[in-house]
Amino acid sequence: MAEVMMHRSSFIEATSYDRASGDLEITFADGKTFRYEGFPPATYTAFITSPSKGRFFHMRIKDAFAAEEV
Repeated sequence: MAEVMMHRSSFIEATSYDRASGDLEITFADGKTFRYEGFPPATYTAFITSPSKGRFFHMRIKDAFAAEEV
């Protein structure tokens, strides 16, 4: 079962993470949603507990994980 979280961020609207499959979906403020497959649970925990989701995304996710728009 996916864990869904809404975020107070000017860049990220919501995330959905399935710990069983490692699929992370991020919905951005512009309404686009991208899926990142094989996303490590520890990195997801660091992401959702980060004080700046946008900064974490740009520094640790954007260029480190392949994504597809869904």
